[in-house]
Amino acid sequence: MQTDLNLHSTHYDLHRLVIWMILAGALVTSAGISISVWAEYQRIGVEVFFRRADLLGDYIHSPLAYVYNMSLISAGSCILLAMYGLYQLKLGDFSHYLSLSGFWVGLSIILIGVFPINYLYEHRLVSTSFLIGTFVLHLLTISMRINHKELCSNPLFILAILGFISASGLIYQLDWSLLDFQPCSHGKSEVCWVALNMWFQTNVTMLWCVLLAFNVKKLAEQNAKMQASD
Repeated sequence: MQTDLNLHSTHYDLHRLVIWMILAGALVTSAGISISVWAEYQRIGVEVFFRRADLLGDYIHSPLAYVYNMSLISAGSCILLAMYGLYQLKLGDFSHYLSLSGFWVGLSIILIGVFPINYLYEHRLVSTSFLIGTFVLHLLTISMRINHKELCSNPLFILAILGFISASGLIYQLDWSLLDFQPCSHGKSEVCWVALNMWFQTNVTMLWCVLLAFNVKKLAEQNAKMQASD
């Protein structure tokens, strides 16, 4: 009995790794971005929400750029570990593809933290990589819902649709000759839709990670019940 219990615990270590690393990455990212946004809000007010999110990593003009960039590096590292755990769970081909695209996104997040907007050329490359990675990630999630419904809950599916639409809009607006967006020509009382869409895409990606963690938890519980009944 004790041997069976130990094997059962070891078998679900990867499930726990995926769950806790995803949640840790989302928590670190939320904390770092919130602190950076609050510091910038003290300086320019609500205008911070009408500026591109990556400007928070500007070491010259953003007061807590190092907090923002370190949070991205930490969050990306947690996502890499989580995607490794998801890949090792062997839930099927789509989960493997999903984990590889998540690995792509996690690595891009790390590199955005390493190369903030001060390193303009490198930042454009890694930001474009993140954008394309999230596009693929949400597309695979939608496809997984169609082919493997049990792996994708309704909230995760809805969030993937929103993320796919957001990423598609940003890809359409991207100037591919520069790998960047055209400056947003808006007054103080006007909304910069590109900036808002970038904020939306960032939040959708974090929420996607959290919902994936809960989905993996549900799968782990279902597998445990099935094995207990055998």
